[in-house]
Amino acid sequence: MDLQQLPMRARQASLLGATELAARTGLSRPTLYRVLGGRPPRIDDLRELALACGFDIDAALIPVSDPLAAVAARAALGDPDVAEWSDSATAWLERLQRYVAAGSEADVQVALIDEAGRASAPAQREGSIHLRGDARYVDRLVSAGSASGDDWALSGWAALDAMEIDADAPTILWTPEPRRVAQLLADSFRPGLAGLSDLILTPAHPSVFAGALEIDSVRLVAPIQAHIDAVGLGEAPRSAALAHLRRER
Repeated sequence: MDLQQLPMRARQASLLGATELAARTGLSRPTLYRVLGGRPPRIDDLRELALACGFDIDAALIPVSDPLAAVAARAALGDPDVAEWSDSATAWLERLQRYVAAGSEADVQVALIDEAGRASAPAQREGSIHLRGDARYVDRLVSAGSASGDDWALSGWAALDAMEIDADAPTILWTPEPRRVAQLLADSFRPGLAGLSDLILTPAHPSVFAGALEIDSVRLVAPIQAHIDAVGLGEAPRSAALAHLRRER
């Protein structure tokens, strides 16, 4: 749930009126009305409101994996294939510009891809399925992707190898339905763990298929997307992908 929706949801669940809620929270009525009206709340105000309504807040730090970070980097680098989603990625574009300005990388293109890769890390995406098996036998992956009936594309090792980038990395199979593809691969792969997998079935935002290529029936994400994805797979693929970018400049 969006943080700005929490105050109104808590109030609705508690059935409290604004006057009683202000008294219970200790917040001034103008502050309460601002919070209930959708203004970004302070964390301490939000918790007081939640407690007054009989709830509490459970917050945790989790690794970021936002596909719009990749969209923002691609748009910033002039990729027309992601124009459909660029308006939704405005906040990420502003963040990436700040991150790049604060960093030490002189090459802006490399810095953008590096920051976007960290922020869109496919291995950290909620709903990803990590598998062990021979992910370099891509014909099996092509068969499963095609049989799924959904859009799909390979990234990670498969895309890096197609660009002649030598990197020890898992293959990513982007798909809207990872569980469906996992069932199709059940005879070839076994469950793995994050950081110890050969294949990652990752829930795909539609933008990941923008600019995808097909080579001998193998669908690969666009090269720029492959570089972004590689950054989010760990230090070895990150270093290899960024070194390739620098050589190509």
